[in-house]
Amino acid sequence: MEAVKWGIQLNEQQLKEKQALAAQMKAHPLVQNFLQTYGLDESWVENYPYRFHQWIDQLSLCQNCPGLNQCRQKQKGEVLDLSYTGFLTLQVRPCRYARQQLQAEKHVHNYRINDLPRRLWTVSITDINIDEEEAAYAAAVAKISQNLLAPAEKGLYLFGAPGVGKTYLAACACNSFARQGKRVVFVHVPTMASRIKGLLDDRDSFEDELYEMKRADFAVFDDIGAESVTSWLRDEVLLPIFNERMDRQKLTWFTSNENFSSLENHYMYNQKSDKEELKAVRIMERIKALSKEMKITGKNRRNTSI
Repeated sequence: MEAVKWGIQLNEQQLKEKQALAAQMKAHPLVQNFLQTYGLDESWVENYPYRFHQWIDQLSLCQNCPGLNQCRQKQKGEVLDLSYTGFLTLQVRPCRYARQQLQAEKHVHNYRINDLPRRLWTVSITDINIDEEEAAYAAAVAKISQNLLAPAEKGLYLFGAPGVGKTYLAACACNSFARQGKRVVFVHVPTMASRIKGLLDDRDSFEDELYEMKRADFAVFDDIGAESVTSWLRDEVLLPIFNERMDRQKLTWFTSNENFSSLENHYMYNQKSDKEELKAVRIMERIKALSKEMKITGKNRRNTSI
């Protein structure tokens, strides 16, 4: 039986176009380097000019690229790569900037809950720029740096006006512990309050989230006091978390626009505006046992280079 021959017959015009493209590709420095690297002759280009052209065409989008923020590829950080393993293979791979970012974010897998915006995933206390006039802020940063090197028994309760850098400082702390292989959670309290309500129909996920907040080696509860207070959130969610972290002596930080006194007032009234002074005292006892106040002052650093 005669073997079946597969292939597409090109007409004269198509053949000329293929030959012209092959000639163009053979003259391209990257193609020449590819052939030399794999010890291939130019017949590969003559047979597969469109594959080489697709590779070169995609690579051209990366020429003079300054970084991921100005990536021109359809999928940010991805580039079409050509390789030879007995046949030519086109495969999408991360570009060098994407690989650098992946390496820089390697520690993020130690986050058990991560409500941080991605721009804060790699920040470090050493990245902070401090003006000479910001003596108080410089002192706070120095104290936090010392605390990261030799953690105290109590965590920190960073409070101050919006935009002074409380969340940034807490993110630096989270990244520092995550890079040490510690199990970390960064919880934006208003976001968590909304998210955990949605988990009530999924008991396993609900319990898993509570477990991570209770047991993580290091936890930050960001923007506490900005959430809407309900008796359930205060007494059935936050209080047991803080109580267990206190009992297990787990390092815990908070950030807030409120100081201890105003936060206690925040927790004194439930969703019905009923005054529940004892409930507020109970949760504040745990927060005070876990952390000590540190006021952060200075200029508004939001949307600026820290």
